[in-house]
Amino acid sequence: MSLKNFAKAAGLGALLCSTSANAAIVLSYAPGDAVYSGVAPVIDFDTPTPEFTGAIVSGTVSGEFTEPLGASGNYGAVGPLLGSPETLDLSGIPGDLAAISFIWGSVDFNNVLNVLDASDSVIFSLTGKQLLDFGAPGGLPYTTEELNPIVTLSFTDGDLGSAKKLQFSSEKNSFEFDNFAVNAVPEPATWAFMIFGFGAIGTAMRRRRSSKVALAPA
Repeated sequence: MSLKNFAKAAGLGALLCSTSANAAIVLSYAPGDAVYSGVAPVIDFDTPTPEFTGAIVSGTVSGEFTEPLGASGNYGAVGPLLGSPETLDLSGIPGDLAAISFIWGSVDFNNVLNVLDASDSVIFSLTGKQLLDFGAPGGLPYTTEELNPIVTLSFTDGDLGSAKKLQFSSEKNSFEFDNFAVNAVPEPATWAFMIFGFGAIGTAMRRRRSSKVALAPA
């Protein structure tokens, strides 16, 4: 089975411990596609994106930035010529973030991704070199599927809901990214409201059935 097919069938995963106690972040990687087929993104840079502090670009400019495989329009990029580091604020997404996935374009050794909490402290850090060592093979053209992977960070235990921002930096070349999808767990108050709502609906349905039985002819 090829690397691409194996990754898509089973995923490549490893448990990476965060800086907080009793917590962990799971990294998974899968080669990208020429036409994006991942989870529907909540941020794709094709509409106004005040959450991102950096440059939003399109196409490819030699020596500056390369369009990620699977991008269908605008995308975010950082680097010496574009500004670095820059952040993407995810704090406006309701619920506790359980997972974040996105296209990591043309993986490069100098790319650095930091996950920040509400106090802007780094709770997880990943470099392009680590990603290449983890599963993305080096030595390939930057436009290949393996070097434009869909990267997913899954938050467990004490890190569930702690991720608030993503910080991107690159000292050389560019770090390109697009199509951010999230899996958010409703907050406890939301769960309580939903449970109350379901209970009220159930009560109303029982009362309706009881009324029909009482009014039925003998």
